[in-house]
Amino acid sequence: MQMRQALPLPEIAGMNKARDAWPSWKALTVKERLRILAKLRVLIIRDMDKWIDVLQTEAYKTPMDTLTTELMTVAEAISYYEKRAEALLRTKRMPTPWRFFGSRSYVVRESRGVVAVIAPWNFPLQLSLIPVITALISGNVVLLKPSEKLPLTNQLVTSVIREAGFPDGVCQVIEGGQATVERLIDCRPDHIFFTGGVEAGRNILKHAAKHLIPCELELSGKDPMIVCADALIERAARAAVWGAFMHNGQVCVSVERVYVHERVYTEFVNRVIVLTKGLTQSLTEWSDLNGMTTETGWQHCQSLVDNARSQGADIVAGGLAEGAIPPLFPPTVLTGVTPNMRLMKEEIFGPLLPIIKVKDEQEAVRLANESSYGLNAYIFAEDIVRARKLASQLHTGNCFINDVVQNISNMHLPFGGVKESGYGKIRGVEGLYAFTHAKSIMVNRGKRKKQMNWFPYDPKAFKWLKQAVRLLYGRRSRWLR
Repeated sequence: MQMRQALPLPEIAGMNKARDAWPSWKALTVKERLRILAKLRVLIIRDMDKWIDVLQTEAYKTPMDTLTTELMTVAEAISYYEKRAEALLRTKRMPTPWRFFGSRSYVVRESRGVVAVIAPWNFPLQLSLIPVITALISGNVVLLKPSEKLPLTNQLVTSVIREAGFPDGVCQVIEGGQATVERLIDCRPDHIFFTGGVEAGRNILKHAAKHLIPCELELSGKDPMIVCADALIERAARAAVWGAFMHNGQVCVSVERVYVHERVYTEFVNRVIVLTKGLTQSLTEWSDLNGMTTETGWQHCQSLVDNARSQGADIVAGGLAEGAIPPLFPPTVLTGVTPNMRLMKEEIFGPLLPIIKVKDEQEAVRLANESSYGLNAYIFAEDIVRARKLASQLHTGNCFINDVVQNISNMHLPFGGVKESGYGKIRGVEGLYAFTHAKSIMVNRGKRKKQMNWFPYDPKAFKWLKQAVRLLYGRRSRWLR
């Protein structure tokens, strides 16, 4: 659908260019598309220092976090599809049932068309470019709407996309806020991929529903960590501290609540306190943590701590000093928390680590599943068989045993949530297929004048088919089928 007017808004102009570019882009072979994406990979790594400097200045992201969670992750994603996309997107011949004698069956992976990618600010490279490259590889064209909170980062993204050499209209960046998102959806893209909070996701879904636009939503998390009685406490404690405080907890898969078996509770808490107090935090020097990206997030964390303390929780490490101002928020550990406190129900998205003692693993699983969210979960145990059984009882989209957070960077695995953490998958085979639709094609050689079940109906054919159905499906044995 072409959207024409005398002085088109950026969204309308971008959609028109995208519609014009789609036929020639999808006509390219997968290998031809991958050549441009390989160049994008090389350019991103070439400019590593530039990305590190800009994200430290604008998003308060440490150099280590930018390297491992942004640059490495995007480069690995492109490399993964460079090796596999051709085979995954190839037309596949499928089995054909006996009743369609003379026919062959195929599944063709076709691109959806124009994909709108609406990305957040917390991982501005990874969470924008991974869906973008996946959509492009599949033969789609993309309109990327990054967060308006990081204009310098957006300039870098726009620049590297332009330098990579995509044909005009194939990959465009459209900046703006909520009004831009609504106008973009009203331009009727063929598919929407959104990463962000639950309420924003609901609004996008409501707006897209008017046009029946399919959406994939990667939303908030409230990720639990379960520490079993046989867990290696040193590893579990270090994992909890890193998983909760990396990038100041501004991660949808950060450790947001910890349930610890009563037999190891004291040992675990004591080690977490020591490790937390040993962390460094600075806006200018090399450190483990920088500041929080938004003042709203800083105030939210302060509100959660105040609420928990008013109900009896104890701050055993960290906490804001009197008169503290954004963006620095010390990594803070809380004990004495209860399941009904706000910080155990709401997404924290900041450097807070609440810990609860449980009598056994089943209590931990029950409390973990009480959340309305279902993104990641973490289990620490020496008995892997038992840990996997516990994982099967957790109602989450993903689970990591004896590690935290990093499963989101495994390109061999699909990633996505359940419940209010959204739906759809990104990464891996399922992530690639999410940006396509499977077209079914059956081909009959067309040598016979009619099929057995075409008009006019033949009583003899009916009798034969009836006997065949009884023989094939009327017995317990399935060998003939």
